[in-house]
Amino acid sequence: MAHPTPLHPRQTRRPAAHAGASAMPRVLPVSRPGRCAAAAGAGVFDQVDETDPLLSIDIFRRHGACIPPHPHAGCVVATYLFPDTETSLRCRHAHGGDDTLRPGDMLWLEANCGTVHEDSPGDMRAAIRGVRMIVNRAGRHAQGAPAQTVVRREVMPHWREGDVDLTLICGQWGERSVARTESERTTLLQFDWRVDALRTLEIPCDGRRWVALIVQGEAALAGHALRAQGAGAQAVRLPPGVWQLAGRGGARLVLVGGEPLGERDLIEWLEASARLLTP
Repeated sequence: MAHPTPLHPRQTRRPAAHAGASAMPRVLPVSRPGRCAAAAGAGVFDQVDETDPLLSIDIFRRHGACIPPHPHAGCVVATYLFPDTETSLRCRHAHGGDDTLRPGDMLWLEANCGTVHEDSPGDMRAAIRGVRMIVNRAGRHAQGAPAQTVVRREVMPHWREGDVDLTLICGQWGERSVARTESERTTLLQFDWRVDALRTLEIPCDGRRWVALIVQGEAALAGHALRAQGAGAQAVRLPPGVWQLAGRGGARLVLVGGEPLGERDLIEWLEASARLLTP
């Protein structure tokens, strides 16, 4: 492969163009919360100053594990199953929502005034992998009833750019979009490398904040080596600009973007959550 090598590219960028934006990418700490012995994963938690409106972004992996009933309010719980996961996932909430995700599907749960929900795999012996995002929706439909919908894999745009397969799971990317009520500005985009390949990634200057997470394999983004396992970063916040992106064959990376809501909306979300948890 021509120099620079895929995982050691020269850094190419166009600086952020809007006021107050950081001009350089920033590595975000990743933690691995211990849910239970049968669950594993890694994500970006409790870094709202960097990820607003995303309260958390979690790459999860479970084997025969249910997520027991737990509450949410003033937010969206978005759950996406990777297309190569081994089983389905049933998602229910206390206000009557009951849907089953197949591999490659996404569930969008608007918690609104608050609800309790749970997840259970279709096959307790199979592994299940995916992405879970908690999106701040404070101040929107605070009195509304919870509602959940499923975005099926078949309606998601899939395309190929060189040796990289892309899937737009929700939101908008360039001229492509996935129709979702009130979620057009929250975007989840998946990259899958067929072979080692180097490309550029243009982050739009449209007010959204963007975070990239490595799911599997190895990649390099804006001069930062990303590895799903072992030493190296796993999550990078990206300002607007054009950045070099390289990946090894078999690597998978997700890019998440959303429009910040600001400090006051975050306080409203915290207050709504506190009310839901108060007996």
